[in-house]
Amino acid sequence: MRVAVGSTREPEIAAVKEAWELLSGRLQPDSDERAEFLCYDVSRDETGTPFSAAELMMSAQTRVENLTLQLKRERGEADFYIGLVGGFNVVGSAGPRRQVFLESWAYVSDGHKGHFGHGGGMPIPARLADPVIDRGIELEIVIDRFTHSKGIERRQDLREILTDDILTGKQSFVTALILAFAPFYNPLSYGS
Repeated sequence: MRVAVGSTREPEIAAVKEAWELLSGRLQPDSDERAEFLCYDVSRDETGTPFSAAELMMSAQTRVENLTLQLKRERGEADFYIGLVGGFNVVGSAGPRRQVFLESWAYVSDGHKGHFGHGGGMPIPARLADPVIDRGIELEIVIDRFTHSKGIERRQDLREILTDDILTGKQSFVTALILAFAPFYNPLSYGS
């Protein structure tokens, strides 16, 4: 079983491996075969933080499409293709009514059909969200300022920072992956 992942980021790869460990018995019930994970750095064809569920979904699907094309160019293929994206889902307009959630999305395809999964939404304080949304400052820079540390010094992602180390980005992606894989491991419920 070959599983292609449109990322080389360690937390995302760890999330894929953890989700696969939970699901492999359902996805390949009569096999003891181990999965081979193929990790690629693929673009999502846009820059910056996505600001809506639609943008997050499109970005995850675009990663899978770019990953599929890259493998075809290399004359390779996989049993599953995975795209993971995190970003903001902005609900409401500017001001006190605007709510911003950090969300993790997964898109999983078998090369023919694809499905989305969502890892839940975490509310983001205005002092973190507003500079990114209103002034276009990169999220990583805003997080560095918020934590008074810089990139590699900071060992936590935003979910860990805001939940006081209870929830990680990896956990959020594992949830998104389990949900995106559901139509593959439970086809009777999805009419597939």
